[in-house]
Amino acid sequence: MPLHHLAVGVRDIDEMRDFYAAALKPLGYKVMMTYLDGKVVGMGAGYSPDFWLSHYHAREETALYDIPQEAEHIKKKTHIAFAASNRKQVRDFYNAAIAAGGKDNGKPGLRPEYFATYYGAFVLDPEGRNIEAVCLKPGFLAEPLGVTGWLTVASVLAAIGSGAAYYAGWV
Repeated sequence: MPLHHLAVGVRDIDEMRDFYAAALKPLGYKVMMTYLDGKVVGMGAGYSPDFWLSHYHAREETALYDIPQEAEHIKKKTHIAFAASNRKQVRDFYNAAIAAGGKDNGKPGLRPEYFATYYGAFVLDPEGRNIEAVCLKPGFLAEPLGVTGWLTVASVLAAIGSGAAYYAGWV
């Protein structure tokens, strides 16, 4: 079964909300809801939020506790990958995340050591988590075609169709 949602605890909710809103915008994400006076933020690209940010002290019962310093390293081991529809979205995600204050952790490119068509980009968020946008489509499907590309596709399909019609004796 696929994941329904993922929640990440953060130290600075305002900084992280702004960072993720900018970084994930190229993937179609937006802030969809907030509650507890903005200390919990739900983001998504569809009908409901699937990525949540929650301030460490969002609830009264947790406000008395600080995250122990020895637990800070856990964030640096966190890796969250967001699906991109095409390689341009991966590049746009990377550029937006860097512009919003993220740190480069792997420029956009093929990663054949993971999978033959794995195209990803990695950025560390302002609190040190490794976030990624990834597209697994092969190159000829992974790039927006533009006018020239679609004309080429249409020409090839027309040639195939007319060849099939000639072979079948329809023409």
